This record gives sequence, C-alpha cells and structure tokens, in this order.
Amino acid sequence: MITYTVLSPRALEAVVEGEITKEDVHEAFERMDALMGSQPKVDMLADVRAGVHIELAAIGEELRHLSHVGRMLAQMDRVALVADQAWIRAIARIESHFLPSIDYRVFTRDETAEARAFVLRQDETPPA
Repeated sequence: MITYTVLSPRALEAVVEGEITKEDVHEAFERMDALMGSQPKVDMLADVRAGVHIELAAIGEELRHLSHVGRMLAQMDRVALVADQAWIRAIARIESHFLPSIDYRVFTRDETAEARAFVLRQDETPPA
C-alpha cells in the first residue's frame, strides 16, 4: 500500500508499506503526473517502512511506465528517502550518484523530521 500526503504545492509524501500492488504503482504514476503537470519542479519525500512486499504485477506496471520516468526525473528537484532497512538506504545512496541533477538525500527513521524539513525547504536560510 502507498499512501500520499500533499506537503506543499510542489511536494508530495509517499508512505510505502505492506503489499505493493499493480494498482498502487498505477496510482503513483497518476499522482506524479498530476503534480508535475502543475509545477515546473517537484519534491518527494519517500517513506519506506519495514516489511514491504512488491507483487510481480507491480513491477510489470512500473516497466509499462518507463517512458514517463525520464520526464519525471527531469522535473524532480529534491528527493528525501526515509527507510527502516539499512540496505534500502545503501541502494538509495548509490542511486543518488546516478541522478546528479536531483538533490537526493537519505535519512534514517530517527531523521524523519529533518527529511520533511529538507523537502519543505525549511532547511534553507532566508536571505538577509
């Protein structure tokens, strides 16, 4: 299941937990398309909980949308990934090096508030 919270006009939070279905992936692409249609740049807080299981059909649905991924990556500005599992955080750190145009940061569960502040740009110092 993936649940969504709009954090700002340009930022979306996705909480990923339990069983991920084909329908979940389809809805994720629809939500990102809608957000990207309304903003030139977007930010994402992805919160991946322990015990996630991805159905094979969900992977197939994601592969059907590969043509959208390039457009999505071009519009992404900031990504914060919060994950319970160390191996997911490690893969995300590697992934971030392949996406140099995105400010992509990885956080532990204890750093969730910092991840949210990063996505909401509350970490920026206002100009003097």
